[in-house]
Amino acid sequence: MMVNQFNVSSWGKWKTLAGAVTSNPSCVNDGKNHVICAARAASGALQVSTFDGALWSKPLKVGGQLYSGPSCGQIAPGEILCAAKSSNGGLTYSVFNGASWSSWTNIAGPVTSAPGCTGDDAGAVICAVLTDANATLVNRYSNGAWSGFLSIGGTGGGTPSCASLQSSGRVFCFVKAFSSGVFVTSFNGGAWTRSNWSNFGGLGGNVNDNISCAPTGPTHLACTITAIDNFLYGTTYNGSGFTGYLKIGNTAIGTPACAMLGPNQALCTVVGEDNKVVGVVGP
Repeated sequence: MMVNQFNVSSWGKWKTLAGAVTSNPSCVNDGKNHVICAARAASGALQVSTFDGALWSKPLKVGGQLYSGPSCGQIAPGEILCAAKSSNGGLTYSVFNGASWSSWTNIAGPVTSAPGCTGDDAGAVICAVLTDANATLVNRYSNGAWSGFLSIGGTGGGTPSCASLQSSGRVFCFVKAFSSGVFVTSFNGGAWTRSNWSNFGGLGGNVNDNISCAPTGPTHLACTITAIDNFLYGTTYNGSGFTGYLKIGNTAIGTPACAMLGPNQALCTVVGEDNKVVGVVGP
């Protein structure tokens, strides 16, 4: 795993951490001035490293057998959950309490994709996965337990992604459809019932991979996506709807990764056609 730091105006130097990994990393702010990055190790275990603002920790193997890359979200300040597809077709997860990781626990479910997870900024983590016939399932971890899988329909063609609206537990989840467009559903932060999830709505676009979004403030998101012309496009959610796609101009390969940079700003990175990372700040 290679890591770098963006210090508001420029990037530092790349650093290669020890230990081979076999998935993309999932990085999350723990709410206590640390960033935790996790990936699937060559052994199948979870491998994590923590950045304290100055140095990266030596990679730690947490154990477990992951059958996909992990996705992590903040439960509460200092508390992180990482989940992945399990060997028995469900999910497996571990929780970091600020000092140690819990034993891996499996939850049953007909899961066919890696999860896309996010903290909801209200003490829970929500994860979305694909299931049989490529429909989408969602589950919520809260108060030490999962609320149960809900089927919210759709026909997905890739790993879902989710982002918090930083507003009373509200979360958006996105899925790339077989039709090449991106579809979005939202959870209103209430009771864990199907009726509190919206039906999928189309964001359009002819895209290669799923969209990535990050909050830029309460009820606002900044998102980027790679289209079939291999250019990066951006869209924002302004509290009531999504804007149209704006061509940013960078050639790109694969799914971008976005993170909140500060009030009203997000940083999104993606691999360029020259196999170097491209970063853009917006909106």
